[in-house]
Amino acid sequence: MTNLNTRSSLGIESGVQSPKHSLLKSFRLRMQSWLQPVSVGKRQLLAAKWGQLPPDLQTDNQILGKHWIGCGYTMGPAYCSFGCTHCYLPKSSNRVPLVSLELMKEQIVAQRKLLGAGGNLQITGGDVVEAYWRQGKSEELIEILKFATDNELIPMLMTHGQILLENPDYFADLVSKGGLRKVSIHIDTTMAGRPGFPIRSLFCEDQLNPLRDEFVELVLEIRRRTGKLVVAAQTVTVTESNIHSVGDILIWLMSEMKNMDVCRTISFQPEARVGRTRSSKYPVTPEQVWQQISQSTGQALSRDHLLVGHPDCSSIATLLVRVRDRKVLYLSSQFPSGRNFWSALLKTFGGLGASSTAPVQSLIQKSAALAMHPAMIPITIRYIRDLYRKGLLTKDFAWSVLSARVRGFNIVMHNFMSDEELDQPRAMVVQQRLDACAFKGVIKIGGEWQSVSMCEMNTSIRPSLYRDLPVRLS
Repeated sequence: MTNLNTRSSLGIESGVQSPKHSLLKSFRLRMQSWLQPVSVGKRQLLAAKWGQLPPDLQTDNQILGKHWIGCGYTMGPAYCSFGCTHCYLPKSSNRVPLVSLELMKEQIVAQRKLLGAGGNLQITGGDVVEAYWRQGKSEELIEILKFATDNELIPMLMTHGQILLENPDYFADLVSKGGLRKVSIHIDTTMAGRPGFPIRSLFCEDQLNPLRDEFVELVLEIRRRTGKLVVAAQTVTVTESNIHSVGDILIWLMSEMKNMDVCRTISFQPEARVGRTRSSKYPVTPEQVWQQISQSTGQALSRDHLLVGHPDCSSIATLLVRVRDRKVLYLSSQFPSGRNFWSALLKTFGGLGASSTAPVQSLIQKSAALAMHPAMIPITIRYIRDLYRKGLLTKDFAWSVLSARVRGFNIVMHNFMSDEELDQPRAMVVQQRLDACAFKGVIKIGGEWQSVSMCEMNTSIRPSLYRDLPVRLS
């Protein structure tokens, strides 16, 4: 059986070292970072991901296989006390027992092999924070996070956040003891069960802005208490009932620098007919959601600016915002020098995204990558010049950037497939989306861990898996 209690299970060294040996190892690591910014193992994983993509998705603006291997997720506890109108969990979820600690560690080891060092791993299932807290096993979640970070993954907790809000000491322990640096908090008007915010009294998203403010202050407090840079993402389900107040959320986010400093990413997810969702009479489409996002930012945002797998699955836009006048700069690629810039960015720094490396080592890696691709410098200059010539970037805004009066964040739209879409007799677009999936977990089939897309998990797999979880997963 795999040794799940030491990093040696993945060939990672452990043990106490002398100061001299530690300094020598640090020097070698920095030299290796300069000579080989992206490790051989990471390059192999990227190449394998690129090879899985359909040929027509192997484009210059494709992130998967060039810069990113994808995001993993764990099949953790399925419990959640909320009764949201659009929930991906099946009706049996709250009766599912906690997954054993050993099995959670096995999943993490399997994901480490697929994602490599610095891979992003969502710790999810239902609301895992609430599940472990209410079962009296809060320390077990800390151990799971520590195991993931010890194995060079970057875990993100997926939660409605109520337990963290009510128990900030526990949040601090997750950070200081478990190594947690990223948390994703779901907040929207489809949520039923939030104390102080009854769903029947919620008619627009700005009614939840006081709650969003509370989470921003909570994260800032945790940073002060632990000395660690904790960042948050916010996820939002979009339905016919709240699509017209998508702008309220973005206005809140862009209204203060501290909001954008804490919430680096906001993810809008059009409703999908999965789990215990009570579908809208007129379900919203991704096109409608993206139109609302564009109107709210005052920008003509492109859905294929960068590809994260298949264009029907995810769309992303990167914005810089000056708070004092809510001036927005969209870092677009919709002109020749823009396309060249983003393509060169992926080529130059591919594989050097968010990672578990120390800041000094990360700086060395990126400097080395730039030295290997010096053409990135003139390409960047031409891009900035054209942003200025097109009136997208002004001298005043550029000065605001240089004087740190601007913050950036990513707007993401994730479009999950419904039961009906996956039930199609493998339409070409459905198969392409599955082949190019950027969000995969692992389940054990025939004694072997196999990767599964979240869309397949939410529709055909999760309900049957939960019926006999102790048998199927142990």
